[in-house]
Amino acid sequence: MTNLYYEEFEPRKSLTDFVKRFWKYNNSTPENKDYTILPDGYFDFVVKISNNKIDNISIFGLCTKELEVVIPANTTVYGICFKPLAAEYILKQNIADVLNSSIDFQNDFWNINNIPFGNFQKWTEVITNQMLLELKSSKMIDHRKQSIFNFLFKTNGSSTIQELSEKVFWNSRQINRYFNDRFGLSLKAYCNILRCFASYTQIREGDLFPNDDFYDQSHFIKEIKKHTGVNPKELHQNKNDRFLQFSTL
Repeated sequence: MTNLYYEEFEPRKSLTDFVKRFWKYNNSTPENKDYTILPDGYFDFVVKISNNKIDNISIFGLCTKELEVVIPANTTVYGICFKPLAAEYILKQNIADVLNSSIDFQNDFWNINNIPFGNFQKWTEVITNQMLLELKSSKMIDHRKQSIFNFLFKTNGSSTIQELSEKVFWNSRQINRYFNDRFGLSLKAYCNILRCFASYTQIREGDLFPNDDFYDQSHFIKEIKKHTGVNPKELHQNKNDRFLQFSTL
């Protein structure tokens, strides 16, 4: 990934149900960098910084298809890769309306504009404390929802609605309503995203044949292309380092 510096930190154990990682990209070149983001089952809180000042704060919702992004010249981007539960219990936002899109926040959200940006690790520690405060002030967490996502991530989405319903003792119709109302997509669609994302590592390594999560080669290619816009071979080639996540898997 030429002239683009990447760094990440894992969250504290107390946040692992809500945060996948903290990440940072630094484009120190005088040119904008164009990339493609692939659906992964997470949503991102993004802070763009230039000249030590915030240019923009936004949330990118869950994606069902590829998303074209630009990292501007001489810009550092700090981000939080959130698990879906964070929308309700940390950000207290319904993100159904930002499926495959984004929404801007005020630059003083969580008083972020007063946090120094020189030290990424220190920044994550301050933001972590803020998120813990948000959790403390939230309503009681629905453990059925926690169980659903823990199971989905553990199995990479290779589970049926019926299996989930029986595991968490929650009606399948209610589960689907929860996903559609809160995130803007069905449980089945979300599982498909997790299955495809789990295959990206094998595709990156040159294994272009499906694992047991797909019916056959044709189904594998169809699902990958639906979510990424290209077939597995083109993903593997990753010309011009186009697919940002392939450089950080």
